[in-house]
Amino acid sequence: MVVLNFPIPYAEELLYSTVARAGVRLGHTSPKQLLDEVFESRSVIATIDLPSHLATVSRWLPREYTPEKLIYSHTLFPLYAPFISEDRRRQCMRWLHQGTQGAVHLVLGVVASRIKSPRFIRYCPGCLTAQREQYGEYFWLREWQVAGVESCPEHGMLMDTRIARPLIER
Repeated sequence: MVVLNFPIPYAEELLYSTVARAGVRLGHTSPKQLLDEVFESRSVIATIDLPSHLATVSRWLPREYTPEKLIYSHTLFPLYAPFISEDRRRQCMRWLHQGTQGAVHLVLGVVASRIKSPRFIRYCPGCLTAQREQYGEYFWLREWQVAGVESCPEHGMLMDTRIARPLIER
């Protein structure tokens, strides 16, 4: 199966957003159909912060978009990596690379953290205006979804969408 016209991730764009843009470009109205086409599985859980199955996603992108580059440039993993041992970091990288869902959230302490993840996907209206002017489309930035971050450093506000974060209780 070949995914034609798969979008290249923008700088600081969440991988979740890139996959969503692929769905728009491919004309999918069903999330399951999108998961089936991109991940070759309908059982993959769409995860905003620490997605897995990155080896599969990297196949649809140019060669320089390795799973490691996707992890460090398009997920929230770099926020956690400095605070864990090297062995644990490598294990988490393997889980994100392959597809062990949920384990990374547990190992990194996301589930037990006192700082809870935002309940809804967030955005900055000012940044969206700039994205539309520069790129002709919108996408979600990593910084908007960081637990504890309540404002955009450039425009000052973050707004909740009506889109609840999938499996927030994880």
